[in-house]
Amino acid sequence: MKKFLIVCSIIFLVACQQQDSREHSDENKTEKFEAGSYTMLGIEEKVGLIYAPFIAGENQKYMWHFWGEEEELEGEFIVKGKHVDSGETVEVFKAQSLTGPHNGADASIPSLMSLPESGEWRLNTSIGGEHFGTITVEVKE
Repeated sequence: MKKFLIVCSIIFLVACQQQDSREHSDENKTEKFEAGSYTMLGIEEKVGLIYAPFIAGENQKYMWHFWGEEEELEGEFIVKGKHVDSGETVEVFKAQSLTGPHNGADASIPSLMSLPESGEWRLNTSIGGEHFGTITVEVKE
């Protein structure tokens, strides 16, 4: 009976680990899409930034674009980055409010952002304290 429980536990753990790996690789796959004359990275008709490579430790300019109702686009905008492998979390950008329409989006804001190390990062965005969307980026050395 004891051996049976151990074997069942091992099978369960292996199955969970394999499921986590599949979810991890498919989770938050960020798409590129066209908005105006620009290629964006993000969630089409929700949130995106003009596509440009991320280089570890370098400050770079990015223009954020937002689509939605006026009420959901009001309030403080915060971007928190989470490194997928290490779990490190950093505040990447913060602004008191968004600016007006730009490139066909309902609101926008320029930003200067830097991520400290290479690898896959999830950029979790919030507006007015509410989660707005997550964009996954690959940061190069």
